[in-house]
Amino acid sequence: MFIDRILFSDPVPHLMEKSLDFNSARHLLLSSNISNLDTPGYRAQDLDFKEQLGRALSGKGTLALASTHPAHFGPSPRALGALAPVPFDTGGEEKSNGNNVNIDEEMAKLAANQIRYSAVAQMMTKRGDIVKSAVSEVV
Repeated sequence: MFIDRILFSDPVPHLMEKSLDFNSARHLLLSSNISNLDTPGYRAQDLDFKEQLGRALSGKGTLALASTHPAHFGPSPRALGALAPVPFDTGGEEKSNGNNVNIDEEMAKLAANQIRYSAVAQMMTKRGDIVKSAVSEVV
């Protein structure tokens, strides 16, 4: 049944949940970068959800299955569950005190991250509304 597939076997809700987790962790990390703007020797860090998600979707390190269409297989729940934020040094130009935080860059990243978080939260809400509507139509 279609409702069962949406509710129990679709990886999209897990993917959206992981996206919110990453965006939340990135928000904290970017805020930390901003708060350490004048801390000598502080190195700005960031998270890259796209790279980690790409690895989970491609199934690197897992058993590859042959499919007739690229959309037939999605990421496994185990691969999605294994996604975890891994901070990396952003590099960039250092100031005389060894700090490399660029306030304009960090504020722009923070704003873009907030927009992404809000968009995913809205998608989750809409998805819930659709499922709720489908369930009430069936009953």
